[in-house]
Amino acid sequence: MTELSTTPAALELIPAKKLKVFVVEEDKLDHEPLYLAILHLLHDAGIAGATVFKATEGFGERRVIHTNKIEVSSLNLPVTIEAADTPEKIDAIIPQIAALVTSGLVEVSRTFILRSQSHQAAAEAPQGGEQC
Repeated sequence: MTELSTTPAALELIPAKKLKVFVVEEDKLDHEPLYLAILHLLHDAGIAGATVFKATEGFGERRVIHTNKIEVSSLNLPVTIEAADTPEKIDAIIPQIAALVTSGLVEVSRTFILRSQSHQAAAEAPQGGEQC
């Protein structure tokens, strides 16, 4: 693992992967919005964290611009789901995500998660009971 010297605490760079899924809010899986189904899938797979972003404007493969400025165009705004975790956890979930996204985009990139050494020490400290 790579360490960066900073003040006041040293930072650790942890190799990770970032998953970004681009869909539109109208996309459904059964009767549930697809972005919620993906979020629940990530949660159930134990992914460290995920966030859903609803865009104010955007376009996709059909090249139609959707915007919240025009009421009729705001019905199908872009939605992005981002998640980051270890490469192994992201790699394991990709086939399931790819099977759900029939029109949209799935992006995976290598990244690093920055964590302070003091944060890691706190996470490794014994919980409850007596402390040394």
